[in-house]
Amino acid sequence: MKTIVVAYDKKYGIGAKNDLLWLRELPADLKHFRDSTMGGAIIMGRKTFDSIGRVLPGRQSIVVSRDIETIEGADVVHSIDEAYNKVEPGREAYVIGGGQIYALSLPTVDRILATEVDAEFPQATVFFPAIDKAVWRETDRQHFEADDQNRYAFDFVTYIRI
Repeated sequence: MKTIVVAYDKKYGIGAKNDLLWLRELPADLKHFRDSTMGGAIIMGRKTFDSIGRVLPGRQSIVVSRDIETIEGADVVHSIDEAYNKVEPGREAYVIGGGQIYALSLPTVDRILATEVDAEFPQATVFFPAIDKAVWRETDRQHFEADDQNRYAFDFVTYIRI
């Protein structure tokens, strides 16, 4: 199974200045990301890798880049198809961004694990494609109110390709 893992605001904004819009103000989303992708293969663009700053433990890291040839601890490829072919046997593929990689992979994935942040961030410069309800069916939603740890209310939502 191929899965996109994404967090976006009310207008599908996902980032600005090579970082998350909500910075580190939603630790529940970071934990959800870690728990969802642990043991899998995470596929990302070079800018997303740069924003993370390191290879994440417990996962195979695959970086799609036109320019870079090697990154210590990661597999570097030049297309989304190459990335899928690099996924080690027994691992699930998780596409984790950024915007261009999401757009390329959306037609190829079976599932979307979305964190829908109940806020708008006007500084957003990178966006996730709007989810077409004719193509995707919501199968699960868990709502969480803002609290002393998480600045914004949010939902964890699972979409499956129809």
